[in-house]
Amino acid sequence: MARKNRSQFSIQERTAKKRQHEDALLASGTFDDVGEIPADMISSEVETHSRKRRSSSWDDEEQDYELKPRVLDNPEEDMVEGLPIKINGKVERNLLKRQKKKHEIEEEEEESEEETKNEQSKEEMKGGAEEEEEEEPDTEEKVLQLQEEIADMVENIMEDPEENTRYLTRLVKMVQSKNPNTCKFSMLALVPVFNSIIPGYRIRPLSDIEKKEKVSKEVSRLRHFEQNLVVNYRNYIERLNVLSKVANNEDPIKVALGVNAMQAATGIISNASHFNFRAEVFSILVRRICKPNLRVDPIAPTIIKSVESLFTGDDEGSISVEIVRIFSKVLKVRNYMIDESTMNILLSLDVLQDYDPNTREEQNEMKFKIKKKDRVHLSKKERKARKEMKEIDEEMRKAELVVSAEEREKNQAEILKLVLALYLNILKVGHTNLVGAVLEGLSKFGNMANFDLLGDFLEVMKEIIIETDLTELDPSEVRKVLLCIVSSFSLVSNNRHMKISVDLSTFVNALYAILFNVALDADIELSYKSLRLADPLNLELVKPSVNVSTKAELLLKALDYTFFRTNSGTRERAAAFTKRLYVAIMHTPEKTTVALLKFIDKLMTKYPDIGGLYSTEDRIGNGSYNINMDIISRCNAGAATLWENSLLSKHYCPAVTKGINSLSKRSKESK
Repeated sequence: MARKNRSQFSIQERTAKKRQHEDALLASGTFDDVGEIPADMISSEVETHSRKRRSSSWDDEEQDYELKPRVLDNPEEDMVEGLPIKINGKVERNLLKRQKKKHEIEEEEEESEEETKNEQSKEEMKGGAEEEEEEEPDTEEKVLQLQEEIADMVENIMEDPEENTRYLTRLVKMVQSKNPNTCKFSMLALVPVFNSIIPGYRIRPLSDIEKKEKVSKEVSRLRHFEQNLVVNYRNYIERLNVLSKVANNEDPIKVALGVNAMQAATGIISNASHFNFRAEVFSILVRRICKPNLRVDPIAPTIIKSVESLFTGDDEGSISVEIVRIFSKVLKVRNYMIDESTMNILLSLDVLQDYDPNTREEQNEMKFKIKKKDRVHLSKKERKARKEMKEIDEEMRKAELVVSAEEREKNQAEILKLVLALYLNILKVGHTNLVGAVLEGLSKFGNMANFDLLGDFLEVMKEIIIETDLTELDPSEVRKVLLCIVSSFSLVSNNRHMKISVDLSTFVNALYAILFNVALDADIELSYKSLRLADPLNLELVKPSVNVSTKAELLLKALDYTFFRTNSGTRERAAAFTKRLYVAIMHTPEKTTVALLKFIDKLMTKYPDIGGLYSTEDRIGNGSYNINMDIISRCNAGAATLWENSLLSKHYCPAVTKGINSLSKRSKESK
């Protein structure tokens, strides 16, 4: 009896504490834990009772079992009583399944969301514990163990990406670790993983109708994999963006991680240039190379090569449009303070090689000039069927990523507009280190420029030539003047069909003035790619701002534009240029000499009066020729004599001697 009295006393004491706990919950407004006794209270009670008695009795265990809540399986809990039905003469109950109300469904969804949040919080707590462990200094054993773990995860992902997406998520989370070794190894390991599992198409979000429709297990499995892939890839790119924004004077560990991030970005963009978030990757690459001094950054040459490879391999123009758009925005924000090698990446735009805006306008005009009588008559039913077929073809074209010729021309027009606007802004700002690269781009793409930009470009280039002292020029300034002349002539030659007259005498006089400087340049036929001995007085090899044409090629282009592609050529100018070219030929190398003699032969065909310069017979000259005068109208070229012809006839090169003799014979025939 004493035992029973003690057990009843303990039961009453527990029930009283339980009621107090429930009242406290009601007072606080939260009654979530009804029916549950706090673990602290139970443990304290067990300790007190264990002190009072040495062993627990069967009665206490029975009472503890009685205190547990009962769970009854009631199959009719979710059922509703309906109207009775009669089956085989017997009246039976009709139980119907109870339909849940909206608020009940919402409560169940909230409970499931809370469960998922709790699971995520547990995972985050685990990840935080792992990061705390990773903050400890790594030993060789830990590094080897980490590498083996990453290798196992990469192998599992490669074997079956759709089943092992959890390993991909774990690797992406490891990139966000504070431990530099974990971040580095996981970041570089994900490059071949993404290159192998990224599909050959762009993943788009599912519409509401597609989410509601029933699909097979394979389709749902593929959709789940694609969703996880896009989420992990986005997190990975965001982490690369954060790591890449590191100054060179930061902590060496952060700088090394920034270099590794750029290596990962350059390694992944070659295979993922068609995939989602490619604009973010392009911005990472472009921002890294848009700096005034790239010699400090060891990864800059690799990034420039990767961007140039994207330009050369882009036949559609969509990739080039995005890169050029990002490039122009970044340059505007940084006030065009970049290195000249970065500006030269625009010269690799191969998509503009076959672009001709004039033919495009003609095609559009022909398209709108179709007469009404030439159109095919279609009935209403046929027009409807034709419209449906067009919609189907449009969907098929988008699915197959086939870019039509119209879209390609649209991309080309957008690229040309952005590039020329960028060139014009740089010339207006007047950054001396970028003028050479801009002029080289204009000489390459200037013939595609629109008439609206013609006047602005010519004014800026005239100012460049006027501000330059043509009497004392170094090799870089000679190249800059040649590029101004070639660019201006190419811009004007493109708009000849508009019947405009532009005064180019400034450029013609500048070309005439720098002929001697070009002839005396030792690198007239060389570029920075040519093999040569290093200057012993200059230990640093400087890459020139222009790397496409040599000075000899630019000179021949300028001469050709002056006399054969524009209306700038006259008899007086032809005679003056012929005399000065003969003086320059005496100092130029062999290949340049042969090319200039061929040009003079072509010029003599257009202007036969040049033949009179080869002799003084049957010719009246007023005054004398002034060789030091750089203005053509004042040098008195009609009184000049080509006495250099007799010296060049004894040239060491047989090709030069042959050319000189042929020109002498032609001069006699032209009299």
